[in-house]
Amino acid sequence: MNRLILIFILGFAGFCTSVVAQTDTLSFSAPEKLSKQVNSYAEESFPVFSADGKTMYFARTMHLANKGGKYNGQDIWTSKIEGDEFGLAQNLTELNSKGSDVVIGASADGNTLYLLHQKDMEGNVQPGISKSEYNSTEGKWGKPQPVVIPNLVVESTFYSAFVSPAEDFILWSIPVPGDSINNDLFVSTSADAGSNWTTPITLGMNINSTNDEISPFFDPVTNLLFFSVNKPGDYLDYDIYYARRLGDTWTEWTEPVNAGNNLNSSAFDAYFYTQPNGTAYFSSNRNDTLANLYLSELVISKTEIETEIDSTEAIAEEVLSELPENLTQEPEMPDPVLVIETTKDGKRTDRLLSSLSKDELLDEETRIRFVYFDYDNYNISAKYIEVLDDAARILDDYPNMTLRIVGHTDAIASDAYNQVLSENRAASAKEFLVINGVIPDRISTSGKGEKEPYANNLTAEGRALNRRVEMFFEEK
Repeated sequence: MNRLILIFILGFAGFCTSVVAQTDTLSFSAPEKLSKQVNSYAEESFPVFSADGKTMYFARTMHLANKGGKYNGQDIWTSKIEGDEFGLAQNLTELNSKGSDVVIGASADGNTLYLLHQKDMEGNVQPGISKSEYNSTEGKWGKPQPVVIPNLVVESTFYSAFVSPAEDFILWSIPVPGDSINNDLFVSTSADAGSNWTTPITLGMNINSTNDEISPFFDPVTNLLFFSVNKPGDYLDYDIYYARRLGDTWTEWTEPVNAGNNLNSSAFDAYFYTQPNGTAYFSSNRNDTLANLYLSELVISKTEIETEIDSTEAIAEEVLSELPENLTQEPEMPDPVLVIETTKDGKRTDRLLSSLSKDELLDEETRIRFVYFDYDNYNISAKYIEVLDDAARILDDYPNMTLRIVGHTDAIASDAYNQVLSENRAASAKEFLVINGVIPDRISTSGKGEKEPYANNLTAEGRALNRRVEMFFEEK
């Protein structure tokens, strides 16, 4: 299982009547069917991983060893991973019944599993979800307890959900009320790690259609929503799509894109799940009657697109009005700096991130300005890997801390372009930390574009200091 593959095709953009922008292109390596340690003669679906990536939970249907037998429901099975190998799948007996049992989420601390459906004292199934807490004393999972979702309405047995490891959102695939037999995608959110949830709201018209949207999964590393949609007129042929989340809401998305022929087939392809290292898993019945689990590698290619713009737009920024007319590129700059500003010591460039005390890290006035970006660029400079390593160690030392990363740009180019560039800079820093073991849900990112300059944009030195991210440590 390889790490997330990042292909950077970098270049230098001049200040002229065109803007060189970078765009992400997603592709997937040729899928590999998981071994017989996981796949069987029966059907496998719903892959979900523990936060440490060492256990895969999945659903197995029509298997003789299921509690309900071959023809009654589906059971939860697990496979432990050692190195790159999956261990022989085992039935998670304490959570399975004679009905249908499916894991739809695992908490970041590994102590909570979320399950599809609720069951009353007599074992009757109710629409919704439950959660089970791990009992370390007894060494097994406890009896599932219902999760209260206000105003959840499910009018058939065909629905599914995904709960984030941070327990801050649930993605739903729910039948649309009325005569339609199709599902739409919805979201419930929680501000207190799953103690209270909001009423499900639709993900919006850009995601939901007149077709059937199922198996939603959101990847915080790439900020992408993955889901499957059936082809019009064929309710057996589902393809995996993805869309990028815009801003912090759950209702604004880019236009969904088909994940491509490597991932999709002419059969059923759904229940996509990706780990932070970019290894993706999904369920497909290609070349078979029943579905099995496959893996693929998510590949993000960053390519440049030169866009012609009105030259008046390129110099419209008031802060750049005094720049020389013949400015066509940024001069070569000395190494940028790490600026740590605390209440006690003020601004210092000679202080290591690792030297900050816990109180200083959590002080609202502490600002860690991490300046390392070339013009029109968001790749991580090698000289700052040590700083990010320090940030990862801090999060490891303080399990209750989270990190907020905010990206910034200089004032060259348009507001809209700089906003996207600043978001990419923050995401790039997060990506490095996640690849190196930090749980994605402990890191949030945002971009401010050019709106909050740290230095004067009239000088090359000032613009270099503005091309930065800032880090803020917070406590849960």
